[in-house]
Amino acid sequence: MVRSATGDDGTGDYWRRFTPDAREVISQAFAEARELGHPCMADEHVLLGLLRHGAGQAVGLLEAQGLDLDTARAELLKVGPTLGPAADPAAALRGVGVDVDEVRRHLEASFGPEVVAAAEWRVRRRPRWRGGHPRPSALCVHVLAKRSFEFAAGFATRRGDAGIGPDHLLYGVLQDAADPLGTQLSRRSRRELASLGFVPGRPNPVRLQLQAHGIDLTRLAAEIGR
Repeated sequence: MVRSATGDDGTGDYWRRFTPDAREVISQAFAEARELGHPCMADEHVLLGLLRHGAGQAVGLLEAQGLDLDTARAELLKVGPTLGPAADPAAALRGVGVDVDEVRRHLEASFGPEVVAAAEWRVRRRPRWRGGHPRPSALCVHVLAKRSFEFAAGFATRRGDAGIGPDHLLYGVLQDAADPLGTQLSRRSRRELASLGFVPGRPNPVRLQLQAHGIDLTRLAAEIGR
């Protein structure tokens, strides 16, 4: 699931260092994004994925601040995601009577989830003229969380931790949330995402979520770093 979620073929730096718990967090983050109708997995979904996973110091720190999964979802609905449902091509298909999730379920029932995931990966690897998408694609679901993954990896390295776990992921999300949206994106990625309604320079939804709940991002990151 996580490889399908992130578009990673298993050879990327992040994939090699993710612990089993971190992979599960990212899978849960991807599930949250899909269930909310958001086309990309961003920092706000990683936060939800951590709470949905429900284990580790990271979740304990969030819950100690009074933030649980339902509360985080409610705050996200108030502040809005990085990219909203209007950018979701699956939503457009549902508008003409095509339920993408139902089609996927039928395919997985007939051929198996691994075969479907492998087919999706092959399509993503195709050049545009063969019906695929360039890399990075505007709909590459992990591009909006990439910078937080980099922060998480750097934090793990500084602590001498071989793997990237849930605590590192939360630290990365908090560091990324301190800056406006788009800081982590190349000019090309911003241009591609602009066609989907992405507005660089907005406050990161995670920062708005946590601040609305009275949580200081810097202090929380320092708690993880102890």
